[in-house]
Amino acid sequence: MKIKNIVYYQILFFCIITSLHANKKQSYLTYLNDIRQKSGLIKFQFNTELSKAATAHAKYLVRHQQNGHYEQKGKSGYTGRVPSDRVLRAGYASKAVMENLSVNARTSKHSIETLFAAIYHRFVFLDFTKDEIGIGKSMGKKRKKISSSFVYELGSSTINSLCKKTFPKESGFFYMQNLCKNSSKIIPQTLFLKKEKEIQKRNTPMVLYPYPDALNIPPVFYTEHPHPLPGSLVSGYPVSVQFNPAFYKKVKLKKFRLFKQNGKEIKRKKILTYFNDRHHRFKKLEFAFMPLKRLEYGMTYRVEFEAIADGKKIKKNWKFTTKKPQGKLYRITKKKSIIPIKNGEKIILYFVPKNRKDVLKNVTLSSGLFVRYVDLNTLEILLPQKKLAKTYHLKVSGREIILKQ
Repeated sequence: MKIKNIVYYQILFFCIITSLHANKKQSYLTYLNDIRQKSGLIKFQFNTELSKAATAHAKYLVRHQQNGHYEQKGKSGYTGRVPSDRVLRAGYASKAVMENLSVNARTSKHSIETLFAAIYHRFVFLDFTKDEIGIGKSMGKKRKKISSSFVYELGSSTINSLCKKTFPKESGFFYMQNLCKNSSKIIPQTLFLKKEKEIQKRNTPMVLYPYPDALNIPPVFYTEHPHPLPGSLVSGYPVSVQFNPAFYKKVKLKKFRLFKQNGKEIKRKKILTYFNDRHHRFKKLEFAFMPLKRLEYGMTYRVEFEAIADGKKIKKNWKFTTKKPQGKLYRITKKKSIIPIKNGEKIILYFVPKNRKDVLKNVTLSSGLFVRYVDLNTLEILLPQKKLAKTYHLKVSGREIILKQ
C-alpha cells in the first residue's frame, strides 16, 4: 500500500474589497448559475452544510471587521482557522473545498459581479471540478470599515461522498490521505481522479468569459488580493479562456486580441498565463487578456483567440457588450466642465482615468444633490425636483463640474 499524505483543502488566499434566508440564498444561486450555464458549465447545487460554514465566516468577518480566509482561535464566532476546518465543523465530509468572498458589496449581485471582474476569483466560480455551493451573508453598520460580507464555499459532491465510505487497504495501490474529516482515512487515488473527472466531463471543453454575446458586462476592474496587475488601481475588465482538463492536456497560446466595435485594437494589455503569473494562481490551461485601461461604457468588443491544443489549432471569435448606466452619460476629461441640467434629471458623470491610479477621491458638492457611486470613476447625480439654485458645483479629485440650468 502506498499512501500519499495530501493536504487537499484549497484555500484561495485572495479576497476582494468593493466600495439569509434560504429563499434569498437561492436567488443568489440562480444569478450565479445563470452565468455558469451561459458559460457552458453545470449548475451548482445548494448545500446546507457548506452554507452553514459560509454564513458563520461571513458573520465573523463583520463582527471582527476583518477581510480574508483566516479566523483566529479564541475570538467570538470562531468556527475554524481555514475554510476546510469550517466546512468540516458544519458537517461537510470533505476538505476539498474552495472559498470565494467579498466585503462591502451592496447586494449579492454586486458581490458576484465584483468577484467575476477579479480574474483569480472568477476562476473559482468557473471551476470545472466543483458542483455544489453554500452561500453566506452578513450585513453590519454602513459606517463601519467592513459593512457587509458575502462568502461562498464550493465543494465536489463526488469527493464528499468518497469521504463517507471506507476503503480496504490493498498492496500495489496509491492512496490519498488527509482529504476527509478523519485525516487518517485513505481513498484510492485512481477512484479520486475518476470521481473528479466525472464532474469535469459534465462541463464544456472550453469556457470563454465574458461568454459570447454577453450583455451588461462591467467595463472595469479595480483590485483584488493578491493583485494580478501590481501598482494599478484601475484597469479594464479581463477576458479569459479556460480549457477543461478532462478534454485537453497541453495548450500553447498563439493569439489573444481585443477590438473595439470600430475595429480599433486594444494595444495596451497584459496577457496572463501560467508561465508569467507572478502569484502562481493560473493553471496551465488558463489564459487572460488584461486591458491596462478601463473599457468604455455601452460598447461592443470583439475577441480573437487562437491556440494549439493537443496538436490541433483552436480558433475562437466572439463579442460581448459592456453595460451603460441608466441616465444621461457625460465623459469628464477636462479640469473644468459645464453641464446643462433640468430639474429632477438623473445624470451620470464618468471621470475618464488619466492614469492607472486615477480613482475618485475627495468629492465635495453643493447641497440639494443626491450623489451615488456607480464605481470608483463614475458618479450618479440626481437633481432635485424643484429648482434650488441656478448652478450646482462639484469638486472631484482636482476637477470642477458646474451643473447649470
